[in-house]
Amino acid sequence: MGPLNTPRAPSVVFGFYRDQCTRSNAVLASLPLSARPIGRHPAPLGDEITDLRGIVLHMIEETARHAGHLDIVRELIDGKTGLGPR
Repeated sequence: MGPLNTPRAPSVVFGFYRDQCTRSNAVLASLPLSARPIGRHPAPLGDEITDLRGIVLHMIEETARHAGHLDIVRELIDGKTGLGPR
């Protein structure tokens, strides 16, 4: 798979991300963590995610994973770690 390319400006992409965060925050504020998803959800997460709590946990895991990937790339570029150079 090649690199992700988009004709959209970074400001548009980041704006979309912020809008989605706002929507997610509104959902979290209006529903209990025990609320069940509505509709069909494809495997593998369709069977695994049973409530809003599971969705939140999944998003925390995904965010941490991708932040870790980005941190590794940064370390490869400048040799610095979160604790300073090694």
